[in-house]
Amino acid sequence: MPEKPNIILITTDQQRVDTLGIYGNKQIFTPNIDQVAGEGVIFENAFVQNTVCVPSRACIQTGRYTHQHGVTYMENVVDDTPGLPEWETTFMEHLQKHGYRTGATGKIHMYPEKGFDWQALTGGKGQRWLQAEGSPLGPGPLGKEYGDWLNTRRNGAYEKIYAERRKQEAYGKLGVMDIPVEFEEYVEYWIYENSVKFIEDSSKSENPFFLWCGFCGPHGPMDPPEPFKSMYPPGEVPLPVELDNWPSWKRLCEEDLMRRCIAYYWGMVTCIDNLIGKLIDVLRKNNLYDNTLIVYTSDHGEMLGERGMMGKCLFYDSVMKVPLWIKPPRNQNAGSRRIPGITEVMNIAPTILDYAGIEKPQNMWAESLKPLVDGKSERSTDAVFSEYVNSNRSESGKCIRTDSYKYFRWINSGKEEFYDLQNDPCEQFNLASSGEKNDIMQNMKNLLFDWLAASE
Repeated sequence: MPEKPNIILITTDQQRVDTLGIYGNKQIFTPNIDQVAGEGVIFENAFVQNTVCVPSRACIQTGRYTHQHGVTYMENVVDDTPGLPEWETTFMEHLQKHGYRTGATGKIHMYPEKGFDWQALTGGKGQRWLQAEGSPLGPGPLGKEYGDWLNTRRNGAYEKIYAERRKQEAYGKLGVMDIPVEFEEYVEYWIYENSVKFIEDSSKSENPFFLWCGFCGPHGPMDPPEPFKSMYPPGEVPLPVELDNWPSWKRLCEEDLMRRCIAYYWGMVTCIDNLIGKLIDVLRKNNLYDNTLIVYTSDHGEMLGERGMMGKCLFYDSVMKVPLWIKPPRNQNAGSRRIPGITEVMNIAPTILDYAGIEKPQNMWAESLKPLVDGKSERSTDAVFSEYVNSNRSESGKCIRTDSYKYFRWINSGKEEFYDLQNDPCEQFNLASSGEKNDIMQNMKNLLFDWLAASE
């Protein structure tokens, strides 16, 4: 019987697909990700099943849509968000039952956390929090565990992060700040150190391991430490795309701040890339790299000034489309390939189980990507689906996207949007009310209804 692989799932938070070299960005520096991804399979068109953190991650954890697993929205006080029902089983729990030692560090945004033998977690960065304690939004999401670690390195440094948020003018405008910590004090470095600890401890065991390494960036605040803060001169980064008949980024701030925001966002991506390189070195040093499956993705993207908006919670590709690549174990090497077809990010769950030799549960709706990675299949899927419910449940939306078209409807307002992606890849012209290609839009609506009926 072949040796079961170790498995590492690396997630980022709020990362646009166009912020990696492997997806065509010629300015950004991501050599470590580019190299490891190049040893496996890069999915060029991967889409999330929910456009906000906790529900999207619950889809990854279960391989099920939000209307199936029940984690449909996030509360304003994030820690009050209803979590997975007790009857929902995560892929991590299946790994545990089959002998894997499971661990998680960083931001996984799971309520309640389950399926892990070991964990060292943070709630993430959270741009809305201006206080470490005492906010009506709850305690600062960077969290006590990271805060205690940071204060042992430099007493009072944790509180100073929030004090600087309150003080810096650019933070109040766009969440951009100069963070008062060094690289080796930054929350991403703490996540890296915890990952190393788990890997090295697990290497002493006869059992294979699974690690969820959840980096917090490039979610706001835009606060990379040096040397990443100065890596991209603001004057050299591109401004957000301007679309006729859509609001401009200029309604958010002045040009120099917008450029600085993007430069810092890129800096956070390169910071994560640097730490992934260090993590790969640890795997190689411990002779673990060859037999380790590595999966990389993000929970959703970021508008980053496009259409005059920041953040997520929308169905445009800037938010729905995310990086996804898989480096298989060496003894199952698929070679360097790219998959152009569309796929759903929640397929990660059955893919991991497939590599672990575990049969997919009957109620897991997602499909394994292993046949695609192995080169035994060329077809991904005909359509992908995404959902969103806002924090007070006053509005919700459903979206279907194919290679050529996208249709979504906001349920309470009744607003519809329909885009011809082949002729309008920037999703500039909403054809829903024009009557143009109405027969195709009706077909998309029928497909959406069929999906809802079948998946319920």
